[in-house]
Amino acid sequence: MRGRNDDIETFDRQSNNKTSPQEKTLKICMLTSSFPRFKGDPAGIFIYELCSALSRRDVDIEVVCPHDNGYRTRERWGRISIHRYPYFFPRRHQTLCYGAGILKNINRNGLAPVQLPFFLVMGALYSFLIAREKQADLIHAHWSLPQGLMGIAGGRLSGIPCVTTVHGSDVYGLRHPLFKILNSMVIRHSDACTANSTATARKVREISGRKDIEIIPMGFDPEVFTPLDSRNIPGPKREKTLLYVGRLIDWKGVDSLIKALPLVQRRFPETRLLLIGDGPQRAELMGLCRDLGIEESVKFMGEIPQDLLPEYYSSAQAFVLPSIVNEKGETEGLGLVLLEAMACGTPVIGSDVGGIPDIIKNGNTGLLAKPRDPEDLADKIMTVMADKKLAEELSSRASRYITENFSWDSIADRFLKLYQRTLMRTHT
Repeated sequence: MRGRNDDIETFDRQSNNKTSPQEKTLKICMLTSSFPRFKGDPAGIFIYELCSALSRRDVDIEVVCPHDNGYRTRERWGRISIHRYPYFFPRRHQTLCYGAGILKNINRNGLAPVQLPFFLVMGALYSFLIAREKQADLIHAHWSLPQGLMGIAGGRLSGIPCVTTVHGSDVYGLRHPLFKILNSMVIRHSDACTANSTATARKVREISGRKDIEIIPMGFDPEVFTPLDSRNIPGPKREKTLLYVGRLIDWKGVDSLIKALPLVQRRFPETRLLLIGDGPQRAELMGLCRDLGIEESVKFMGEIPQDLLPEYYSSAQAFVLPSIVNEKGETEGLGLVLLEAMACGTPVIGSDVGGIPDIIKNGNTGLLAKPRDPEDLADKIMTVMADKKLAEELSSRASRYITENFSWDSIADRFLKLYQRTLMRTHT
């Protein structure tokens, strides 16, 4: 991936003549509210990984995503063409996307709600124009709201089928009746609909009444996430370190992990916690560490480039994802960081919520803890720390399980088959 300061391949404005799907390279218009803006940017990284895996299968990708101030509106990374649409002027005041995410930004920034109508209109317009200009075969919208709404509108105007993928945050936290109506409409009118986990699929069926929801998770790159020899990695060693990677937002439940640390330290006094990521809860969580007297044991690392994460995973004795269901119903759609940790050979512990049980089979590929229960979480952490044989068995079984079910190659193959079935059905 290349960044804004790199020598970037120029955007190709030439499009192929329209032919049937069997006679030409498949071209997908990928709609997303989050996509990496530069090399190492974690924003929407899993969408980029899916695009990359598809491009290795002779698929051309046209990504349509919101612009962020200071970055190019058009560029090309290999077979991935990126179109970043501006949605507010002056552009430096665009605050709706990126960072903590659209929902959190709306609550935190007074200007963000004003930008939402412009965001929707510009997104739908760009979806239609790019799909038509590039003669896309199919639109793939990530998140039912708002991208699914844009995809349905753009697809109907251009006569192109639309596949919608629901990731969890688009259905768990949107409880207002209007959002439920819009979600149901998008899901029912999509030519195909997928969900990233069993729990998300269950919620999608409940909202829409649609039964043919295919579960296709997001994945991990086994070439990037692989075990490293922790003896050769500077910094805290495996036997002393717990690790969390993700945004610092309420439904990630990081406060439960911080509260569990003093309980773990009673038995393992030298235990340290690394928190990788950033978000609106950072100051509050730092205050909690001070209140508990453990500020010297917790290190807030901020955001770390994707290619450096394997070092941290491989240096940790256990990886913990303590997600909860918050008051708005938001929770973990899947938990891709669990896959990354497992791929690096790190034992994992997660809360029994959302899509996490699709990855952690309790006692088999990891341990599940009760959400919002620091004592139970500490107990699961100490179980892994005290039993080296168990930790090794969990890691070994987890590695086999995710390689078979969650590698990007296998995920891309499943989406490609879905695209082909959808095109065959809509062309007959």
